[in-house]
This record gives sequence, structure tokens and C-alpha cells, in this order.
Amino acid sequence: MPPLPMPSELDPQRRGLAAPRPAGGQDPDPATTARTERRYLWLLILMVALIVGITTIVGIIGMVVVGLGGTT
Repeated sequence: MPPLPMPSELDPQRRGLAAPRPAGGQDPDPATTARTERRYLWLLILMVALIVGITTIVGIIGMVVVGLGGTT
């Protein structure tokens, strides 16, 4: 029994496409896209730093609270 064809091997019309490949691939304004991506990169770094920082602070506060409750 032959293997089933991959979806990319099927006829484009059967897959619902008007052409063999979807159109696109060229960025009309790479400079604007690069600026936007840089802004998103900085936002990502900021979010990761905030998550790590807040987790650290909460952990320290938790240790202090548990330590102050103290066991003898």
C-alpha cells in the first residue's frame, strides 16, 4: 500500500489555494518592520526581567515571613 501524500503534495485547488504557492514573501518596508521588531524585542526582555524580578522578590518575602514565624 503506497503512503498517503503530504498536504503540500496535493493539488493546490484541492487544498483551497488559487495558486501553487501563496503570494507574498517580500516586506514592503523593511526599515519600519525592523523598528517594530526591535520594540517588541525590548518589550519581551522587559517582561522576562519583570517576571524574574517579581518572582525573586516574592520568594524573598516568603522566606522572611516563614523565617519570622520561626520554629524553636
